[in-house]
Amino acid sequence: MKFLPFAASLALLLAGCASRPLSPDGSRPLFNGRNLDGWVRMLGGEWTVEHGELVARNGVEWSTNPEKSGSWLRTEREYADFVLELEYAVNAKGNSGVFLRSALEKNPAFTGHELQILDDADLPAPKKWSTGALYDVVAANRVMSKPAGEWNSLRIEAQGRQIRAWLNGIEIINHDGARSTRGYLGLQNHDDKAVTRFRNIRLTER
Repeated sequence: MKFLPFAASLALLLAGCASRPLSPDGSRPLFNGRNLDGWVRMLGGEWTVEHGELVARNGVEWSTNPEKSGSWLRTEREYADFVLELEYAVNAKGNSGVFLRSALEKNPAFTGHELQILDDADLPAPKKWSTGALYDVVAANRVMSKPAGEWNSLRIEAQGRQIRAWLNGIEIINHDGARSTRGYLGLQNHDDKAVTRFRNIRLTER
């Protein structure tokens, strides 16, 4: 059996720790703030990293057709039970979403779930297509989105068929669904008018 010199062994250990840093609560970053390592572009759209933020622009081909997908960014691997935390800001009249346990085929908003993101802080009542909704399934229980350009904090917990979500510290979704309990996580790049920024994307697997 060969043994590496102490210095080489220590360097390898530190490199391994740096690639998947864990916080005290067990979460780890899904986005490193520098590049798209760990993510896969799907079907076009422009994704850039600016000032430590992940920016979606010039999305293409989105429709409400469950059989057809538009542009999105997905994780390299699938996840089952997890806590996903992130911050986002959307421009005026912007549209985006977070995909949960989605498949690669067809529309990820329907193979898994899409938690909707819109510029709709002035909406009088939540809908099944407004911010915080599990799109076309269940509306958020209240309107909690901030005005365009402001940062929103989002926390999503998935355990078995139960999905819970908090927007800006308030629980908005508690839903037991019938869709997939395992799949890819993703971010939607909706159209050429929308500019959505994401940061502090962290995941805790359960």
